[in-house]
Amino acid sequence: MFRSSHPCVPFACLAGAILAATVGASPASAQAPVESVPSIGLDEALDRFAAENLELRVARARADQAAGLARQAGAFPNPSLNATHEPLSGDAGSYSETYLTASQRVEVSGSRGARADAGAGRSRAAAAVLRADSLRIAFEVKRIFVETLRAQERRALTQRITEVFRNAERSATERYDDGDVSLYAMRRIRVERARYETLLADAGLQVGAAQRALALMVEPSGDAARLAADPLPAPLPPDVDPGTLGARSLEARPELVAARAEVDAETAQARLMRAERIPDVTATAGYKRQADGLRGAFLGLSVPVPLFDRGGGAVDAADAGLRVAEDRLALTRRQLQNDLLRAGEAYRTLRGRAELFAEPETGGAGDLLDIALVAYGEGEMELVELLDAADALRQARTSEADLRASLWIAYFDLERALGGFAAAPAQED
Repeated sequence: MFRSSHPCVPFACLAGAILAATVGASPASAQAPVESVPSIGLDEALDRFAAENLELRVARARADQAAGLARQAGAFPNPSLNATHEPLSGDAGSYSETYLTASQRVEVSGSRGARADAGAGRSRAAAAVLRADSLRIAFEVKRIFVETLRAQERRALTQRITEVFRNAERSATERYDDGDVSLYAMRRIRVERARYETLLADAGLQVGAAQRALALMVEPSGDAARLAADPLPAPLPPDVDPGTLGARSLEARPELVAARAEVDAETAQARLMRAERIPDVTATAGYKRQADGLRGAFLGLSVPVPLFDRGGGAVDAADAGLRVAEDRLALTRRQLQNDLLRAGEAYRTLRGRAELFAEPETGGAGDLLDIALVAYGEGEMELVELLDAADALRQARTSEADLRASLWIAYFDLERALGGFAAAPAQED
């Protein structure tokens, strides 16, 4: 039963109260955090992550290991020194011989150079894998950071709308007691207030989960259970033309660099296996002294005879390894091309949608509720339309926040697919 003959006029004061609450409340002021959560910027998050992440530590250790093995592969074999004294005795008397010997293995087959080339290739591959792992895991940090920002923005928006309906319910209750508001209108506002309180609680849970995921990713051994994400330096990422950078940046992708280095390493390994079929020569020189006073220098050469082991299996295995590396290189190039096309298409699509939202005709979602409140206060809008305007504001702002977050994630994904924007060549005019 309505207690007023006009359905809009009794809400004029209520609309003014809601409008004042809406205009005066900002996401920052409306959001009242229950607990103090330390915040972190994206650059600091990446720095902490690079220092703490165990996967990156493993990749760095492997790169250092490969670099050390590469240096070792090019080392010359050490000479060997030997001293021998042979005392002899018997019925005829005593006798002795003393030898001082130096031996050096000489690799006449070129195996040392092939071994050094194989080690250098594996070292370059390990360094490229470290770079690829850094880009891949850094993208995950950026993605989680943006997801945390999105959750925080959603909660701030829901907090703002919830405050509007809290004020609306208080005003409606007072005016219902005065007979200015219908029971239906008061209950409808209470239902909307309860719905937004539920949405606010869900948004708080999402923020907590996102901030805990960020803390776990950035500082797995830190004291902070949650980390809040500071705003990014710009609402939208800078515009990038994937078509201009893609063709030239593809060959610089660390995954492709690693695959090419593996081909070089396997090529050198095959050369090494063939070189090792040629026996190395061991040169020996020394000095001999006998008990009867005779003495002198001597020279010797030692050459193994490939009678039973001719290294044929090792050569076949090395050739097969080279074919595997070449096929992997071709497959990696195809996969990276598809990855770059996918990332570029996603970024261009989201960029176009973001520019559409930025147009004045479609980018004024923040004014919808304010306009609706003024119209309702002047009797030009029904209560249901006012409630719909509040929900439209939430949906529009949520869509904008989701689009911005998706665009930033697509930008960082494109950065990963290009091997890093800093490493990409400058665009030509």
